[in-house]
Amino acid sequence: MVTGAEHSKPTVRASLTSGDGDTVATFECESPSGEWLANGDVSRKDQGLVISRLEVRPGARAAGGVTGGMVQKVPVGQILRHVRAELGPDAGPTTTLPDIELAQRIREGGRVSLDDELLRAVAHRYWLYTGPGQPPGAVKRLAADFNRPEETIRTWVARARREGWLGPSVKGRAGAEPGPKLRHEFEIGFR
Repeated sequence: MVTGAEHSKPTVRASLTSGDGDTVATFECESPSGEWLANGDVSRKDQGLVISRLEVRPGARAAGGVTGGMVQKVPVGQILRHVRAELGPDAGPTTTLPDIELAQRIREGGRVSLDDELLRAVAHRYWLYTGPGQPPGAVKRLAADFNRPEETIRTWVARARREGWLGPSVKGRAGAEPGPKLRHEFEIGFR
C-alpha cells in the first residue's frame, strides 16, 4: 500500500514480513522533493513498534551526501503509523463499533467482573480508537460506550495492559500496540 504525497508528505511503502524474528515490516520512504530516500525495518519490542534499522541515502535531487537535516526529515512517526495501520485487521477509519451484548450489559449498570471478555473488548476498542486517523478522546468514547466514568475506563485500560491485552504505554502518548493476547485474537479471528 502506498500513502503519500501531496507536495508536503513523503511517500511511504511498507511490506509486512512473516519471519520468526521481531521484524514485522520493511519500509521505503522518499521525500517529496527527491532529496533523500530512506529504508529500514520495523520491529515489535516491549514498548511497541519501533524502527530497528534505518538507512538514509541521498536522492536523485540531492546536492551531496547525507546530511543531518536529511536524517531529521525522515518521518518516523508517519512510518510507524503506516505500518500499524497495515498490521491491524480493523485499520479502516472506524470511529464507532457495533453494539455487542457485553457493552449493552455493562451499560445497564452495576459492578462488572474484569474478566477476559471485558478486557478484550476494552483493549480492542481502545486500540481502534487510538489508531491512525482517529480523533483524540479515546477514553471519553470508551466511557460513552460502556456508560462508565473516564477514571474507570483508565483503570480498565491499565488492567488490559497488565493482563497482556495491550502492549505497554509510551509516556505522554495515547494509544497502544496490541498485546500478545489481542494479537492472538487477530490471528485466530474474533469469536
